[in-house]
Amino acid sequence: MERIDIIGFLRNEKEDLKKKFGVISIGLFGSFAKGNQQHESDIDLLVELSEPSFDSLAGLQLHLEKKLGKSVDLVRKRKGLSDRFLKRIERDIQYA
Repeated sequence: MERIDIIGFLRNEKEDLKKKFGVISIGLFGSFAKGNQQHESDIDLLVELSEPSFDSLAGLQLHLEKKLGKSVDLVRKRKGLSDRFLKRIERDIQYA
């Protein structure tokens, strides 16, 4: 699986993810976004939810892992998220 496959999947599923889990935005960062992933790499996603809850976040993670066939690490975009972290990923992040 490559970056283009993940972004394509997320774009195709965006409306469904919005309806089921309240996804406002979702972006790929980390090794897959940079193109230097290994076989064991997980998929790192920055996600913004309309009504964040444990259930919506956990449900989204399980759904994406099942569909993508890889471990998914979700980071919820929110107030208080480290500016340093956001600056580190902003050059590589690709939004669906």
